[in-house]
Amino acid sequence: MTVVVLGSVNQDIVCEVEQLPRPGETVLALRSRTNLGGKGSNQAVAAARAGGRVEFIARIGRDADPGLRRSLREYGVELTALRQVPDVRTGTAYITVADGENQIVVDPGANFHWEPEPELDTMAEAELLRSAEVVVAQLEVPPNVVEWAARRARRFVLNAAPATILPDELLRRCHPLIVNESELSALTGSTARTPEQAFHLARSLCLRGVPSVVATLGAAGSVWAHRCDVPAPVAGGYQAAPQVNSVDSTGAGDAFVGALAAALADAMPLGAAVAYATAAGALAVQTPGTHASYPTGDQIVATLAAIPAARSLV
Repeated sequence: MTVVVLGSVNQDIVCEVEQLPRPGETVLALRSRTNLGGKGSNQAVAAARAGGRVEFIARIGRDADPGLRRSLREYGVELTALRQVPDVRTGTAYITVADGENQIVVDPGANFHWEPEPELDTMAEAELLRSAEVVVAQLEVPPNVVEWAARRARRFVLNAAPATILPDELLRRCHPLIVNESELSALTGSTARTPEQAFHLARSLCLRGVPSVVATLGAAGSVWAHRCDVPAPVAGGYQAAPQVNSVDSTGAGDAFVGALAAALADAMPLGAAVAYATAAGALAVQTPGTHASYPTGDQIVATLAAIPAARSLV
């Protein structure tokens, strides 16, 4: 079950503080650390840990530490198409964490330096995309690269983060489109205050032509919607999340996306894949950091018993 992740690589600089700073406020860190991150590398590691065979397509800068490649390989990620860009720095994320919540500012660096499409079509990247069961992308790389990947994928999963407006042609290729509450609002122009409202917004995207949508709702869980003919044009459900002690939510959404991609590549139905991803996300928030917090497939399966039963929505 091959998953190809196309996305970003960042050096994360993380500061733990007692409370997140308000605008204009300076706070002192309790401690700090440096991690390997970026939504692309996070999702690649999460998918590999969750049981997928993962290839990672990304760009890093001249300053990349050799330990970056070594770390990804140790987590089981294949790096055929991780390429170094001359005269550009690796992307950097500045992350502040307090009480399980976070604020993040990203300098994209090499993540925004890719070859032109005609050249990409002659490289190993194109064949990796065509041969994968599932291709996953995010929006921390140039939009034209995301669209190029979507046109070549058999099944394309888009994590629409950071929030932005997306062209209909790209939306019609997303199976599923994965969004959080703010991203769902950006795409629909409305705000959901309940899971039922989130489902109806996801449903509206399906009626616009998106094959399927998964909307994550933080501690409240997630909803999914998919196009069908019977008994209604769009069906789906609500998956509640288990109550856990959240230590660090950084990268938890990426744990969800990676596990979902691994489950879909293993031919799980969307509802079952959402439950699998919910278990992965619940485990990830209980451990500090990103990659080190991502659970294995065995750990996810063992946690599924604690996941509340899903509820159908139409």
